[in-house]
Amino acid sequence: MTEKMSLGQFLAKRRKHMRLTQEELAEKINVSKSAVAKWETDGGLPDRDNLKKLAEAINVSVDYLHRIIEKTELNETELRINITSDVIATLESYGYKVIRPGADEE
Repeated sequence: MTEKMSLGQFLAKRRKHMRLTQEELAEKINVSKSAVAKWETDGGLPDRDNLKKLAEAINVSVDYLHRIIEKTELNETELRINITSDVIATLESYGYKVIRPGADEE
């Protein structure tokens, strides 16, 4: 099991691991640097659209970020599994139906 951390702590750690500044991450997802800083200091949570963009930018699933937000347990296998939007698009182009996290919420 991994140690539990807040979404902000995870985002800061992941961003630094990817060698991105707050400004560079903000540019990738089209938000202000102050928005990224606010999320990293647990001053607020990204909305649904920004959470999706954020997940893609830091190469994790939206489900993974939701689990951090909900403080559920994660194991090492879940940390290694991540299907990118490119993989999903490829699967869909071959006729596979891909169930996206949160798709049933709309």
